[in-house]
Amino acid sequence: MKIDFSQSLMFQRRLKPSEEAQYQNVLNNAKNKACHANNGKSILIVPSFSLPQNSANNTGVGNLASKDSMHFFDFVKKYWGINEIQLLPTGQFFSNNGEYPIYSGTSMDLGNHMINLEDFVDNEELRTIVQNNKIKDRVNFSNVVEQNSISEKYLREVYKHINKDTKREFELYKKEYETLLEPKSLYRALREINGTYDFHLWNDTDKNLFNEDIVSAEQRKKRISDVKNIKSETIDFYKFKNFLADKSLKKAKAELNAKGIKLSGDMILNFAYEEEWACPKAFVKDCKIKEWDFPVLDINSKEAEELLREKVRLYAKRFDSMRVDAAWCYVSPNIINKKTYAKSKLNNGFKFIEIIEDEVRKVKGPSYDLKSIYYEFDADGPTQFQIHTKGDKLKPELTERVKIYTSEHMSDNWGSADSFINKRGWGEDNFILGTMNHDSADMIPKEEQIKTLSKILKIPQEKLRNKKEFIKAKFAEPMRAKNNMLYFISALGLDSLFQNNNDKKLNYTAKIPESYQEKYFEALSNGEGFNPMDALEKQFIAQGLDKKEPDLFKKILKYKKILQSKENNTSWKKILPIIIISSVLLFGLYKYFVLSKKTFSYNNYPQN
Repeated sequence: MKIDFSQSLMFQRRLKPSEEAQYQNVLNNAKNKACHANNGKSILIVPSFSLPQNSANNTGVGNLASKDSMHFFDFVKKYWGINEIQLLPTGQFFSNNGEYPIYSGTSMDLGNHMINLEDFVDNEELRTIVQNNKIKDRVNFSNVVEQNSISEKYLREVYKHINKDTKREFELYKKEYETLLEPKSLYRALREINGTYDFHLWNDTDKNLFNEDIVSAEQRKKRISDVKNIKSETIDFYKFKNFLADKSLKKAKAELNAKGIKLSGDMILNFAYEEEWACPKAFVKDCKIKEWDFPVLDINSKEAEELLREKVRLYAKRFDSMRVDAAWCYVSPNIINKKTYAKSKLNNGFKFIEIIEDEVRKVKGPSYDLKSIYYEFDADGPTQFQIHTKGDKLKPELTERVKIYTSEHMSDNWGSADSFINKRGWGEDNFILGTMNHDSADMIPKEEQIKTLSKILKIPQEKLRNKKEFIKAKFAEPMRAKNNMLYFISALGLDSLFQNNNDKKLNYTAKIPESYQEKYFEALSNGEGFNPMDALEKQFIAQGLDKKEPDLFKKILKYKKILQSKENNTSWKKILPIIIISSVLLFGLYKYFVLSKKTFSYNNYPQN
């Protein structure tokens, strides 16, 4: 129940327990009818740090393994039919002038934000961390991620006082991940010694420690030994935090899988400073990927292949499926200094994708479905990333692979389920479509999209020029796809941006409120947020299914109305006098019977 004292007394309509089974049956059956297929993926894109926290546990950073998160996942499964959660980056990232650019760090370790503090610090310590969080309605990275944060202070206490069983488990973890953790932990130590995270600014020996052309094996061995003697606790504590984060991630995945929900990882494109430093021969010298100034893997280098395999191996171990971030950069990257890159590049631009799939199969087994690897090729048209032939057809290497798109660049022959299936002949299993992702700007009516949606959904263009009606139509169109995705902000109808804020310090800090259910149903009643039944209604009408499946269509309309309605909407001004009068009467009765020491007695009533 939500009481809005400023406007009205509103009872937001939810599904009653007696309605839930039928609702979910209608949702599943109607989606299957709309997409002409069964068992599609319904993916929710959400960063773990944006997940809701109740006020008693609001550390500033949500966590995938918390009880609050699990309640949220129950909610989205019930109302939206979500069967897969796609996370945003899980690796380390750091403050840059008060901003936390989540795609600029590494994806090969696990950041502090992946540690479920509720499982490791005691109640008093957790209370102190919560009290230290001064930002309640947004993500507060500094309270958890920073090295000098209060959260890290208590994690150090956990590290110092681990019991024998945990110590034994930790030692096994270090052995399993030794090749990954050794150079990364050493990098943390050298960062402290040299006073900066950027290894290019370190002393000559340290910045070239793994460059065999400059530092000999004997010099490297001695320097590493010296650093370990000086910074042994820094090195081991870094490994311990990864150990705790790994435990939290495994716990969350197991709980999600028990609910029938898969977990997908976002394998970001970037390799961070420590990977460049530890594997100098894996990258093309003096080359960067233009869009983000990222280092470029040398496709002919054995070191590059092994580094990529190591990254893929981690994702295959940790997740049920994986999103390959900016996948076009593995095929046809936009390179600074193309002359240098051309010398190292093979003609086969799909070699890296073949490596990715081969390594996943090594970890998951030969029977693993490679359609659980999703390649991001989101583009503003069919020719942007050179993945099509001159005839505007997909290159054969991509035909059967699963490609991710948003409808942000929708046009008559691009960016819609209708265009991909009916005009381009793509198979139902070979793409995932949604309205938005973390890169998207706010959804606003655009003339080309209005015309396209009007043609597909048979909705008058004039109606779609209304922003709310436009957004509803945008939610409806991907329901034609077997596999679709939702973005947490737009789906919940939150009045927030994830990135592209005027104040860059607000980027990536949007957080799902504790009262997300109330906010969601309030948004639905205002014609905002994702109402799956409204989306299905539009698809049924567009495809003539309202006539072919009249009974199912009636149930869609029934539940659409339930989700967006209020059980009551009584003017607060009208109800206030009644509450005041009732309160006065109750106080009078209390005063008469209690304060005057008079009591009721069953003896005063006539007996049968």
